[in-house]
This record gives sequence, structure tokens and C-alpha cells, in this order.
Amino acid sequence: MAYRQFPGSVVIGSTTAGADGNVSDIFLPGNVMTMISGLGIYYPDKSETQRVGIVPDIEVHPTIRGIMEGRDELIEKAVEIIQA
Repeated sequence: MAYRQFPGSVVIGSTTAGADGNVSDIFLPGNVMTMISGLGIYYPDKSETQRVGIVPDIEVHPTIRGIMEGRDELIEKAVEIIQA
């Protein structure tokens, strides 16, 4: 999220799980334990990331073919963007 503060930055990759913040244990009667997220994590514009994730500007996923060929498709896309 810090990169989004820099003018002209581009975030590439895939959306994260949206499982961020800390986790707090809560013990309930009957020796039952549960957990809750105790902190909110937000984009610089104050929109939530929990249950949403970090959404890239350009979505790029590694492929089986790329992995088999020893390529890093995310790096390739980054180089393409830089050179454009």
C-alpha cells in the first residue's frame, strides 16, 4: 500500500487474500475459544483491505508454462511497463 503513495506507481500481481490485521483470542464459557480480527487495515484513501485484499492495478499470474520454462511473468510484466 505504501507504493500507492508514490505518483505514477503501478502495482502488479494478484489480489491478496484480505486476511490482514492482528488476531485476538476470545475464550467463551465451556472452554470454547474463538478468534476475531482486532485491527482494521486500510488503503491510504481509508478504504478497507480486510475481506477485499490488495487489488493490483494490473493483474498478472504465474502460469504453469512460465514456471516450467523458468520464467517470472510478473517480472517480465514489470520490465514491459518500465520500458513503455
